[in-house]
Amino acid sequence: MTIDTKINCGGCIAKVQGDLNELLGEGNWTVDTALPNKPLTFSDDIDVEVVMDVLDEFNMNV
Repeated sequence: MTIDTKINCGGCIAKVQGDLNELLGEGNWTVDTALPNKPLTFSDDIDVEVVMDVLDEFNMNV
């Protein structure tokens, strides 16, 4: 699954990293800050709404 985010830089990644690691597992997600839509990619087994809720907590959801 891939969703667009507002995760723009390493600082943004650091803010969400703990929560995403807890939800998705360390190493089970990636974000490409070089692309304009800042895509977050993770397993299809995870409910996208739950991931979006985590991003909302940090104002990183599009």
